[in-house]
Amino acid sequence: MMPEGWRKCHLIEILHGQIKNGYSPNAADVETGYWVLGLGVLGDSSCNFKEIKPVYPTLQVLRNLLCKDDFLISRSNTPDKVGRSMRFKGELSNCSYPDLMMRFRIDEKKADLKFIEIQLKSAPVRGYFKNCAAGSSNTMVKINKSIVEKVPLLLPPLNEQKKIAQILSTWDKAITTTEKLLANSEQQKNALMQQLLSGKERLLDKYGQKFRAAWIAIHLKDLCSIITGKKDVNEGNPDGNYPFFTCASAPTKCDGYSYDCEAILIAGNGMIGKTHYYNGKFEAYQRTYILNNFNKIICVSYLHQFILYWLICDIEREKQHGAMPYIKLGLLQQFNVFVPSIEEQQKIAMVLSTADHEIEKIKQQLEWFKQEKKALMQQLLTGRRRVTLAETNNA
Repeated sequence: MMPEGWRKCHLIEILHGQIKNGYSPNAADVETGYWVLGLGVLGDSSCNFKEIKPVYPTLQVLRNLLCKDDFLISRSNTPDKVGRSMRFKGELSNCSYPDLMMRFRIDEKKADLKFIEIQLKSAPVRGYFKNCAAGSSNTMVKINKSIVEKVPLLLPPLNEQKKIAQILSTWDKAITTTEKLLANSEQQKNALMQQLLSGKERLLDKYGQKFRAAWIAIHLKDLCSIITGKKDVNEGNPDGNYPFFTCASAPTKCDGYSYDCEAILIAGNGMIGKTHYYNGKFEAYQRTYILNNFNKIICVSYLHQFILYWLICDIEREKQHGAMPYIKLGLLQQFNVFVPSIEEQQKIAMVLSTADHEIEKIKQQLEWFKQEKKALMQQLLTGRRRVTLAETNNA
């Protein structure tokens, strides 16, 4: 049932002017003060203005410079990313947009800019783009101007649009603040790892004195067993009872288990170097490395933290010398671990684990904000919940 005063329309009905494709110039060798956006600028919830390239100010570039409150939308991308959008707010001067994006403007007499920005990021609109996208590849699909013009919208009166946008903007601010807090906490933990796992900063022993004993370098193969899993990735079952560690960012599930032990698991390809600690029954993909049967001289939680930091550093160095599609067993076997006394290992692990717990709490808070906003969007953008002036003022 249509909420009173609301109407259905298509995006074309509230446009000011036409939808236009961008232009993709060759990148300049030096900074020129003029830029072109990369597709990586468009995120699901935020924009990354690090994804830009310098360009020469040719006539075609100048014709495609962005103005404040231009809307941009990705017209060619993966199925999950096609149709990502943003409202340009003048974050960067002399900025143009590439051929793989489209630009349009909204008639502010017909619709509120913030409200439309929210609508374009909503699940129904993103689902519309995904369903309409076409292409011969499973990895890259496209949408055209006609599809964008026909985006289905449910519009309340203009004053109600503004109130809805105001309420949801309050949640956006909370999300942005929490994202910054998370980024700062992760940076601080990274700096702490660099100091503590290199021995540059020593913690205090039980007598209140800094640890002084020398560290020794030991190959990983001398600290634990290194094997790989046995299962094909297709053997997983989302409804299974046991964690199944593949080379994805998070474990899935499976029906059975082959291992029952304390282990560190490292993705050998895919999310190369992605590392998990687990103690219990689990299954592992055939390209996932399993570290277990640990030497008594090593604290497993310390080793996990050491690998989290230094293995990724090694992998990044390898990538700089060429493609690294997978981790070779030899790299792990010869990986050097700096080993202090067991007491110092435990202290380091405890400090870093505390930092991990704080980061996890912030992640949970961020996810809560996002889910609450999502639920509120579903109510406000469909009219199931109507806003009032009092509600807006309290938001």
